[in-house]
Amino acid sequence: MKRSRLIAGITGLVIMAAGVGLLGYEGASYIRDRKAREKELEAALREPDIRQEEKTELLRETEKAPEAAVNADKEEEQSEAPVQEEKEPYVSKIDFEALWDINTDIYAYIEIDGTDISYPVLQSVTNDGYYLNHTPEGKSGRPASIFTLKADSRDFTDFNTVIYGHNMKNGLMFGKLKEYRDEEYLDSHRTIRIYLPDRELVYKVFAAVVYDDRLITSYYKNDDPEACARYLDSIYGNRDINSHVLKDTEVTEEDRIITLSTCVRGQMDARYLIVAVLTDEIT
Repeated sequence: MKRSRLIAGITGLVIMAAGVGLLGYEGASYIRDRKAREKELEAALREPDIRQEEKTELLRETEKAPEAAVNADKEEEQSEAPVQEEKEPYVSKIDFEALWDINTDIYAYIEIDGTDISYPVLQSVTNDGYYLNHTPEGKSGRPASIFTLKADSRDFTDFNTVIYGHNMKNGLMFGKLKEYRDEEYLDSHRTIRIYLPDRELVYKVFAAVVYDDRLITSYYKNDDPEACARYLDSIYGNRDINSHVLKDTEVTEEDRIITLSTCVRGQMDARYLIVAVLTDEIT
């Protein structure tokens, strides 16, 4: 009996010791696992969150995007903007300062390409007939001057500016205009240039006609469109055998023209007219 109790007691002690040992082992394992997890957590806290960094970088790029887009638009606008070249100021080939030292009534200069016609144009502020018999230097007599009447504007903005000059035998002044009776000559001498101090006006001849001696600026007033149209009709409808009208250039009362007028030798009541339309203005 006693022996049985002894064996049972020993057995209980063994079981208890085993239980305690097992409990101790499990406790130690738990502690080790917990410490490992704590270390992992600490490591995780110390290491950067790659995904978060990626999100932060993406956010920065997103914030920069509008500014970058604006800058790109500005660069594109700047690249597309045309380069504005500074225009050189107009310089006349005519020395008007020198001409004004001779006569302040000189306000323009006329040239016809391919001819010897190259003269200052004058206008008296007091006497329309003065330069019919006076040179630019003020000398009385022929060849006189190339001139316009006071009714014509000095800036050539009128519908029709009539320019007068004598038909000299030696070809001076408008003596060479009679060459326009040859249609081939007309076709090859169509450019007339009027120089002003601040610009150059280029005209194209479209008619060379024999006309009557009426005062054109009084008969066809520039401020009357119907009168201007009638003047053009009288030019286009001219049927004189020595007249030539070229139909390759359309001219209306909305255009600006010049009429060169000279006398016809042996015909006191006739005038020879060269009519040209403005085609270019160089400033």
